[in-house]
Amino acid sequence: MHDNFKDKLYVFFRHRIPLLATLILMFLFYVPIYSLELNYFRPAVGFICVYYWTLKRSYMFSYISAFIIGFFMDIYSSTPLGINCLMMLFLVFVTEMLARYFKAASFTGNWLVFSLAGLILTLIKWLLISVYFSRFVSISEVIVNLISTIMFYPLVVYFNIWIQNNLLPQERINE
Repeated sequence: MHDNFKDKLYVFFRHRIPLLATLILMFLFYVPIYSLELNYFRPAVGFICVYYWTLKRSYMFSYISAFIIGFFMDIYSSTPLGINCLMMLFLVFVTEMLARYFKAASFTGNWLVFSLAGLILTLIKWLLISVYFSRFVSISEVIVNLISTIMFYPLVVYFNIWIQNNLLPQERINE
């Protein structure tokens, strides 16, 4: 009985590695920058990680994990509470629905799909924020954030691949 509990506890914490890795990356990328211009260039690491882990290990990254990531993104980015949560849940839903079509795609193919999904989610997020403030906010800030997110995609994905290969070694991937 004792070994069974230890095994369940091991599996429980092992399945939380993608969530913890995402939170650590978000903490690193959301270090305070005391420059207004550079603050807009901050990539949305949470979007990248939620997309990656939902695509590669959806059984380890649930809607609850996506909600937690969205909640922390709302807190860090000072957006109205709930907008990033909604975007993350929507991203998980769409990625799970379409995963069979691009799960085996190349790195470049996944990058292009993420770029398109990021553009759509960014525009929806911009519209929701504009509705919240009852005026159109500047879209240039949102587009700069999208561009930086797309630019940092390879770096964040390679970190996640390293996590997957070294901390979750039962399924090795080579991308």
